[in-house]
Amino acid sequence: MTTKQKTIGTILIVDDKRENVDLLDAILSPEYTIIRSSRGAETLAIVRQTPPDLILLDVMMPEMDGYDVCRCLKADETTKRIPVIFVTALLDPGDEMRGFEAGGVDYITKPVIGAVVRTRVKAQLALKTSQDEMELWNNNLKRRLLKSIANMRLKTEAYMSAEEKWAGARGCTQSVELFSRVFEQMEDQLGISSWVVSALAGDAALKMRLPVEEVAMIRLAGLLHDIGLLGIGRGVSGVRGIKQGDIYTHPARGQELFTSLDEYLDVGLMVRSHHEAYNGSGYPDSLRGDDIPLGARLIAIADVIEQAANSVTVERDEYALTSVRRHAGTLLDPKLVSYFRMITRVLYFEEKNSATAAAG
Repeated sequence: MTTKQKTIGTILIVDDKRENVDLLDAILSPEYTIIRSSRGAETLAIVRQTPPDLILLDVMMPEMDGYDVCRCLKADETTKRIPVIFVTALLDPGDEMRGFEAGGVDYITKPVIGAVVRTRVKAQLALKTSQDEMELWNNNLKRRLLKSIANMRLKTEAYMSAEEKWAGARGCTQSVELFSRVFEQMEDQLGISSWVVSALAGDAALKMRLPVEEVAMIRLAGLLHDIGLLGIGRGVSGVRGIKQGDIYTHPARGQELFTSLDEYLDVGLMVRSHHEAYNGSGYPDSLRGDDIPLGARLIAIADVIEQAANSVTVERDEYALTSVRRHAGTLLDPKLVSYFRMITRVLYFEEKNSATAAAG
């Protein structure tokens, strides 16, 4: 095993034939730190001790082939996010499929071409950087949302009268807490999105001085607004991989979960109506203006804020608020926009300060 001075990133090249490693090393070493390995077991040990940014992995190796190595890496929580590009002379389409099923992100065929290798490596490293930044953003946001949920409980308790604490509001508040804990365990974008929408819509309802039971129901509907998407997939970037028909039917599918729960019928109506538009162009019922449940109108604004903030890497709060203003009067209720200004800036305040401090 040898290493060279790091410039951009670290690449682990795995091949039992030294001449193949030498060739890839010559192609990549001007830009990257290179680590070498010739056996599967050695590769696993190296990766666990010094995780590289990317692995170029030969398929045909003695003792442990590349597919088995990749499966081991993807089964380990500490190494599963490292991208693996298979480098092989195998040309059967079935071999390529085996590589993707094992967890590989790309294939380079031998004999390798320098320009192809550099392009594929650069693309996968750029994608990994983007994914790492998104994961950091989600982790930071999740930490702030945990604080926000704790503040929710305190504010709601202070807002409740003694009678309300023992009436229906308490049951709904406990449901919010229960589902908050469920979504806390969700590491994908749907879990983070649901938390954000619930926090924003609920805090806006609180600023409006709505009855505490209504605030709790809006928080619960915010958490569950996209529950109709569960089981049909949702990607980090939004609705990737979902059929168009499922998009238009998921609000009604979400409402169906509440049809047998009389005390939560209003929550179901909010879930059903969160894609209705203020000008009547939404779905599934083409409701207009105040015919749309108030909670659904608040959730719609919160949803626009969350999606806009998640689509940029700087000035998230300002971009999100600009998006809300752009849609006010068409998709969104313009009378409700002002309730979101401060709470949006508060939610994203810590991140912006941290980024400014890092830049300085």
